[in-house]
Amino acid sequence: MTRVSRLKRLAAFGMWPTLVVVCGATSSSNASPGIDVEPPDELGRTTSAPAQKGSRNVTLGLGVAARPHFQGSEGYQGEPVPLIDIELGRFFAKSGEGIGLNVIETSAFRAGVAVNWMQGYDDDEAPDGLSEVKDALGARVFAAVRLKGTVATLAGTKAVTESERGLLINASLAYPFAVTKRLMVVPSLGATWADEDYMVSYFGVEASEAATSSFNRYTPRASLRDASFRLSAKYLISDKISVVALAGVTHLLGDAADSPFVERQTQPLGFIGLTYTF
Repeated sequence: MTRVSRLKRLAAFGMWPTLVVVCGATSSSNASPGIDVEPPDELGRTTSAPAQKGSRNVTLGLGVAARPHFQGSEGYQGEPVPLIDIELGRFFAKSGEGIGLNVIETSAFRAGVAVNWMQGYDDDEAPDGLSEVKDALGARVFAAVRLKGTVATLAGTKAVTESERGLLINASLAYPFAVTKRLMVVPSLGATWADEDYMVSYFGVEASEAATSSFNRYTPRASLRDASFRLSAKYLISDKISVVALAGVTHLLGDAADSPFVERQTQPLGFIGLTYTF
């Protein structure tokens, strides 16, 4: 895949959703109630926290991420990652959440719809003999509730442009808290369930692929795909400029973990970047 196509995929908000966890924090001492936390995707996410009603925010940035070629791959690569966190009333455009609308917004509850990206992998990333898995534009619905500082989120994303990519359902718990007036930290736990269409398209081996590769034919069923832990942080250098970072681990489960081309069931992830709030 070319560098241009990678940047297009990243800019489509599907690559590092967990980064919204730290992009939305403000410099005030009560920053945590307004922070956004997003649910795990292909590489694992956190969740979408209830936002301040009618809020307006424009934060842009750029960072560098280390990610596996595909879930279960031993190979890693470094990539530039654009960070986008825009809120204009009920409208939002955010890395990980996509482009959408908050249909319901209160201080403790948030629900809405969005279009987001479901990431696949390309020929040069796939194991030898296996075909690429196409990226897909997905329709996403979500709901998040905040209770005593903890944010719980449930979200579903259904592939629209490539229907065989199927359905993902994400659930997560996050606890944003301010360590100091300048440092915000967000630990989170997440899990992802995938339907059979998704599992077959991403982790399956078709008969034609078995004939051209070293893998046996494999048809996974719908099941929990993975569980993840993330630790995100945001440090305010000034009122406008912040450093954001992420470290975490994702563990494949069920039929995803049993796929014959999965090389590592447990994969670490990392990211560091810089943002500017206008």
